[in-house]
Amino acid sequence: LAFNIEANPWRYFTQNQDTAFGYKVIQKDQSSVIVSDPLLQNQDKRGNVYLCRTNSKDCSPLKINVPPEAVNMSLGLSMTKDPASSKILVCGPTIPKACEVTTTYNGMCFTIEERNTVTGPIPSTLRECPPPAQTDIAFLLDGSGSVHPMDFSKMKSFTKKKVFNNDFSFSQFAVAEFSDYCKIPITFNNFRDISDVDNIEQQRQWTNTANAINKLVNELFTSSAGARPNANRVLLVITDGESTDGVNLLSAIENAEKKKITRYAIGVGGAFHSQSAQQELRIIASQPQDEYIFKVDNFDLLDKIHRTLKEQIIAIEGYSMAVGRMWHDTYVILGAPRHAHKGRVTMSSLNTMTQLLLDPPEAQIGAYYGAEVCVVDLNADSYMDLLLVSAPLYMEEDQEGKIFVYSFSQQEQSTQTLEGMMGQKGRFGSALSSPGDLNGDHFVDVVVGAPLEDDGQGSIYIFNGRTADINPTYSQRIRGSSFHPGLWFFGLSLSEFALDHSGDGLPDIAVGSKGAVTLLRSRPIVSLVTKVIYSPSKIPTKDTDCEKPLENILRLCFTMKDKHTYPGLSANIKYILKLDGKRENYRAFFSVKNPTVSDSMTVTLEEMCKEHNFFIELDFEMNCGDDKICTDNLKIDFNFSGSSDIKVGIMQDMNVTVFVENRGENSYNSLITLSYPFGLSFRRFTTKQSRVECISLDSDDKGSLGTSTCHISKPIFRENGLVIFDITYNINKDVNFDKTMMFTATASSGNDKHSENSELFKNRTIGVKYGIYISLIRLESSIHINFTAGKNNLEKPVSQILKVQNDLRDLTLTILIKVPIKLRDKDIWTTKDLQIQDCIVDKDEQPTVPDFVAALKNHHKVNCSVAVCRLFRCNANLMRRESKFYNISGHVSSGWIEQTRLRSAVFELVSTATLEYDKNKYVYFSSDSLHTAPTGLINTKVEVYEEKNILKEIIGGAVAGLLILALITSGLYKAGFFKSRYKQMLEDAGSGADGTE
Repeated sequence: LAFNIEANPWRYFTQNQDTAFGYKVIQKDQSSVIVSDPLLQNQDKRGNVYLCRTNSKDCSPLKINVPPEAVNMSLGLSMTKDPASSKILVCGPTIPKACEVTTTYNGMCFTIEERNTVTGPIPSTLRECPPPAQTDIAFLLDGSGSVHPMDFSKMKSFTKKKVFNNDFSFSQFAVAEFSDYCKIPITFNNFRDISDVDNIEQQRQWTNTANAINKLVNELFTSSAGARPNANRVLLVITDGESTDGVNLLSAIENAEKKKITRYAIGVGGAFHSQSAQQELRIIASQPQDEYIFKVDNFDLLDKIHRTLKEQIIAIEGYSMAVGRMWHDTYVILGAPRHAHKGRVTMSSLNTMTQLLLDPPEAQIGAYYGAEVCVVDLNADSYMDLLLVSAPLYMEEDQEGKIFVYSFSQQEQSTQTLEGMMGQKGRFGSALSSPGDLNGDHFVDVVVGAPLEDDGQGSIYIFNGRTADINPTYSQRIRGSSFHPGLWFFGLSLSEFALDHSGDGLPDIAVGSKGAVTLLRSRPIVSLVTKVIYSPSKIPTKDTDCEKPLENILRLCFTMKDKHTYPGLSANIKYILKLDGKRENYRAFFSVKNPTVSDSMTVTLEEMCKEHNFFIELDFEMNCGDDKICTDNLKIDFNFSGSSDIKVGIMQDMNVTVFVENRGENSYNSLITLSYPFGLSFRRFTTKQSRVECISLDSDDKGSLGTSTCHISKPIFRENGLVIFDITYNINKDVNFDKTMMFTATASSGNDKHSENSELFKNRTIGVKYGIYISLIRLESSIHINFTAGKNNLEKPVSQILKVQNDLRDLTLTILIKVPIKLRDKDIWTTKDLQIQDCIVDKDEQPTVPDFVAALKNHHKVNCSVAVCRLFRCNANLMRRESKFYNISGHVSSGWIEQTRLRSAVFELVSTATLEYDKNKYVYFSSDSLHTAPTGLINTKVEVYEEKNILKEIIGGAVAGLLILALITSGLYKAGFFKSRYKQMLEDAGSGADGTE
């Protein structure tokens, strides 16, 4: 059943001189294959395309009239087929054309029509050199007081280096500085000399980033300032800290978006280690934010981002491509395996122009995620069910290459992985194809190429499609060395479609390798139905001599069933029969003490049978009353051991408790079959009463059920017997179940007759809920502000940041944020239209405590119990391990404080966040039995204090000083200080009057 592709090739095509023959291969129709060799050089022409006919095994080059100017075009480097018209498009994308700035590469394509005629080229001539790309780049430098003058000079040096050492041909530049206000000394049309940048002065005041961005949008990116209407617009914001006008930042960014300005946010210094500052960078930067944000610890490291920034501004996208229909829309899917050194896939809608970005679920540098993309339509309804993305260089300890399988629905996106054989490092996933249904189960299958396995000889893998996904266990691995030891890189290319070339009604696949193409046939898929008939079917109760073994006849029948309705099938099979195979001491045998026999048979699509005689030792007597007919009366029931719901992601296991009662005569070989849904796996059974033996077969796809089969008190389940046992199933937390799970229990026995009152069937359903775990985290924000009592016209900027982190699974939910906005009739926030990004205002709720004055005297918490609160509803679709940030920012006034009658206190301004989600679908993962979701608190301390009156201190100090001076003077006088000095002066004067010299 598994190995349905013949390992020996049905056809093998080669061109010895063409080393790249087989680079691409397409099955054109049932009689021919198109093969390319894009590296074949013939003077100034490169590339060739061959038509290989399956009946002659020969290949001949197609006559394609390549124009003279199509030099070295690498014809056949890419090929594709239109399934509707069967036309094949062959392209050569490497035609060089020397232009003014650089050499561009053009391409031409040709169409291979139904009769192998070639039309084209498309386009008919090479395009002219494209006009040079124009880019207007503006630098916005932070000149606030927190930037040291030496660091501001480094900013200017970085700007000059970007301008004068740039590789952005046909670009023009402008430079602005901002602090309290924004100055634009260099516009696009007045830039003259390098000294213009050196002459920019630093204001050294506040950091009004939003005001500066608005000014550049309205006054710089205009024709009057030299901005060009068709140029790309780029703004680089270099700053060292949070803005002081952050409340206006969102509106400024919206204005920039309207003018299609691409924004890079460059944060310098330790200030951006805080979550709130990082959130501000995210607001400034364009989407996707990770590509447009740069953070360095100091200004000396600015030069290190020069090269990265250059590569970002000059963007190159596209490597592999596919097209798929999904959600009534058409998506172009592009792989970019070199994106950020890890790879990315972009899905672009042709109708709504929206984009879906797929980053590697298991990111690894150099993995080449997106090297190949492949759309899979499992049920052939023309809509994409799965998207395969390969990362052929993904490295693990003993493997190389991995494929990520994306499944999309309106509610969520899920992934699985496909991997090759352990121990092989052969770039698994270098080629992908979904050629069709190869095994006849009505689901499209997938072929994967691993051309470097087996030391470069290569191999391919077959993965079978299922109802909603791909079976992660490959059904077959075909090695190139198994049929051609000299073959290299088998699996280098794969045909997009599987056609029947051999005429057996089965699809064949084409595989390219270095210098060769191989056609592999499918084998018929058959299922073997086995039937065993015993004669007699029951041990006879009459005329039976229990002292000697009972002779019996076993009739073994086989029937092949062919999914493809292929006539004339036959197969030789060998079989082994073993009686009492699960018992160590057997009771039946074919010959003396031998319970085993082996034989062979040729089976066909019709039933084929053989008979074998065997013997049974009769060591018990059936007690079935006077009529010798045992009529049992079985009753089956079960429950879920007290569970009302299955909590996926919270419960690892679930128990099913089964009750079986026999209310009639003895029941022989009683059997209970319990069916359970995909996503559960049998773990164990535990007997509570009587004897039970269980085996189980789990389901491997959503289209089938698992079954547990339990023998009850084998061989005899006696009258009035009761059996109770538990079956434990493991719950796969990654499976998406239906809203409810249905379990079905069926009872049966070997008795010829059952009571009319028997209850042999029971089904029950149990609800399914998914465990979620959402963290509401208060990030570093405005922790403390203060006001002076009695001053009612003050205001302070406040930012409260909430991080919502989803840890378990993708889900849609609503975050309810309540913000206190009024205390009675006084506004707490000065911003009348307080907004939170990605949220809508629902309503204003009145407080529950009427006397807020008394409440605040005991507890200084300004929350929704004492204040009017504004309720914001924030709808979010969160992927697993995704985080979202909400910023409550504005200015808090002091006008409301006077009503509290407290002139000295520390209030706590508390905003709250709660979660609203579908409780019929989700259950919160918490330690309490109610599974209550948490409430997040985002608080800011608001301190009010009395202003000290220092006039009394000044007057008191002056009076005290005068008193001290008087006391000192009085003391000196009493000590004769002034008197003795005066007497000495008089004596000196008297001596001079007497004429003495």
